[in-house]
Amino acid sequence: MHTRELHDPLAMTVVSAHRTSEGVVSYLRCACGVWEVRTARLVGVATPRSRSVRSID
Repeated sequence: MHTRELHDPLAMTVVSAHRTSEGVVSYLRCACGVWEVRTARLVGVATPRSRSVRSID
């Protein structure tokens, strides 16, 4: 999935998780490069930037 929609949490890999005073924060990564940060009340998504190849003419 390469859209701004949420990824299937079962298809993502948990990279890190820790407990805070407001609950557990989990950092997940999809094979396509999208990162999600999940808490009990919030899901943040970061998509990778496309890289352009520059040539010297």
